[in-house]
Amino acid sequence: MNMRPEPAEFIEQPHALSAEQGLLGAILHNSDVIDRVRGIVDPEDFHEQVNAAIFRTMCERRDAGENIDGRLVRIAIGDQDLGGITVGEYLARLYAHATTVSNAPDYARAIRHAAMMRKLLAAARDAVAAMSSGAVQDPSRYAAQMIEELDVVATSGTHESLKRVSLGSASQQAIDAALAAREGRIDRGAPYGIPSLDRMTLGMRPGQMIVLAGRPGMGKTTVGVALALNAAKAGHGVYFVSLEMVAQELGERALAAMSFSPRDKQPLSYRDIAKGKDLTDADVWAMQDAQKRLAKLPLTIEQQSGLTISQIAARARQERASMERKGQRLSVIVIDHLGLVKPTGRYSGNRVQELTEITGAIKVLAKELNVAVLVLSQLSREAEKRDDKRPVLSDLRDSGSTEQDADMVMGLFREAYYLEHKSSQTPEDAMKLEACKDIIEVEVLKQRQGPTGRVNLFCAIHCNAVSELSEY
Repeated sequence: MNMRPEPAEFIEQPHALSAEQGLLGAILHNSDVIDRVRGIVDPEDFHEQVNAAIFRTMCERRDAGENIDGRLVRIAIGDQDLGGITVGEYLARLYAHATTVSNAPDYARAIRHAAMMRKLLAAARDAVAAMSSGAVQDPSRYAAQMIEELDVVATSGTHESLKRVSLGSASQQAIDAALAAREGRIDRGAPYGIPSLDRMTLGMRPGQMIVLAGRPGMGKTTVGVALALNAAKAGHGVYFVSLEMVAQELGERALAAMSFSPRDKQPLSYRDIAKGKDLTDADVWAMQDAQKRLAKLPLTIEQQSGLTISQIAARARQERASMERKGQRLSVIVIDHLGLVKPTGRYSGNRVQELTEITGAIKVLAKELNVAVLVLSQLSREAEKRDDKRPVLSDLRDSGSTEQDADMVMGLFREAYYLEHKSSQTPEDAMKLEACKDIIEVEVLKQRQGPTGRVNLFCAIHCNAVSELSEY
């Protein structure tokens, strides 16, 4: 039997009425909430007209610099009857039944999703109506119209940083951001926390893929952990994806770094912490003090190994939402390291294509979430064949895509490592080792919008401490 679909006019319109009421109640409790949701939802996205009018009025009051409260909103839209309840009574009910302001972004997204579903339904209904007249016409015209309407919905969930804009709008955005940074109203990105490196690079900027590369023993994880801690100390949310170490090992490094002092004759190393039995009472006190400070930092560790970049992206989105609920903002994702990201299987056996797919997806993730992604990467053995073993761009392993997709590439070099592992040391080698034992070279090999060059930093490798050389 041929079942006819239910007429579109009788299909219930998707809506999120409870989310609309929850969002409005949250704004009545805290006016600042509206600033967090205006980039997500517009008045036109509300299904209930009175809710749309209330939200529009709230936006107008906010733009006028006025506080948002029920009295002002009621005066602005009038206290008409809503079917047994006045606007004033409705606002009072919204205020009384509001749960928590931390759920406001989730409410806003639910409202937006319902609005986009109504658009999809309307587009489908219009297409059916247009093609049901009986006249046979060129279907490409209908298809083009449908594609245009559906594209509006498809891009509605795209982050602002990925949406199409005119050159005029893009240049105005650049001016607005520059003036805001000049006046101290916004940060241009998460800092590395090392002044000389921040001056050369302007920090870890949103949308950037940053590669930190080196041969084994050069201190990739040491520097990666140190930079993540510095960003978190500055108030920036950090999601550290550790594909190599478990969280406890990173915790040992963080404790050593946080408790490090150059005045200590025998500073606490992360190996000392892992071994445990030789710790003094002073060491225990230092660790406990460091732990209290670490507990306050907005830094989360993902310790599951064998993740694909799609899985990392999904978990990063979840972490961003979790941080937003706490009033924090995800600014940096650290991936340790690139060689351990599991390929999808699409290019099984072709390492070049696998890595190309991974680095391309990392760059997309950085732009989608509007965060900096710091990727730790291994350099090829080609560096070992040269007399000067300092890294160059061509040392990046397996594929040119890493160099191509990265906005910045930094290579690490510790001369002390090679001197320590030299088979026969001369007196001159011993002198050189003493002079460079706590020095790590960070070579900016590529920077899309800045200079290349070298920065020498202090690095107590066994304590995971990295800082400005001039401080020691």
